[in-house]
Amino acid sequence: MRKATFLKFISIIQRSTSRYFDLGLESDRIGSGQQFFLLRIAENQGITMFDLAQTGSFDKGTVTRAVQKLIGLGYVRMEIDRHDRRVRHLYTLPAAEKVVEHAYELRNEWVERITKNFTPEEKKQIFLLLHKTANNSEQAIEIEQQKSSAHRQS
Repeated sequence: MRKATFLKFISIIQRSTSRYFDLGLESDRIGSGQQFFLLRIAENQGITMFDLAQTGSFDKGTVTRAVQKLIGLGYVRMEIDRHDRRVRHLYTLPAAEKVVEHAYELRNEWVERITKNFTPEEKKQIFLLLHKTANNSEQAIEIEQQKSSAHRQS
């Protein structure tokens, strides 16, 4: 019998978090996926599609689908860069203000709920450890992509 790894728990947390945001944002007509992008755009007015993809290690298709939904709901607008027509800048619209505030409230509530029995030191520690783990995972993927690319070229 195999032992459960911490990856199992990360997966459970991720699925629960997605479900929580899906339920909480249902009235705003967005889900957990779109809220991530909406908050990044609200925090970084004028962010490009490329930079938005980089903030969460997302592929172009995922970003495009999420942004198109946000545009369709009237929460985001897209502007073509004056110097490079291939670049798209994103901005939130006034209709997004309440949704952004609601998403922040949900996020804060969720963090409090899932860390309710943690000491302040434990909260700090888990943040630091997960941050390290996320960085390590991104570096590992970069290495694997480089290996794969080199393998395809040979």
